[in-house]
Amino acid sequence: MAHAEPTALADVTALRAELDVVDAEIRTLLERRRALSREVQRTRLSSGGTRTDFTREMRVIAPYTAAYGRQGTAIAMAVLEICRGASVPAP
Repeated sequence: MAHAEPTALADVTALRAELDVVDAEIRTLLERRRALSREVQRTRLSSGGTRTDFTREMRVIAPYTAAYGRQGTAIAMAVLEICRGASVPAP
């Protein structure tokens, strides 16, 4: 079994560290999106609207689908589900 060159292993380690940073940034952005989404939901509900706007959700999904195909749709749906939440806490 061949061993990875030390330089290649160091490169992989450095690249994985960068991926970890990107993953942390994605989680931070997702938390920001969730907070904004919940504020939109609170505002809509307080003005007599519904919690979910499916037309808006379709507009959110479309660019993900265009960029990544079927997997993009799944990503967008997961993001929306995370951000939608089961209910909006009382203000």
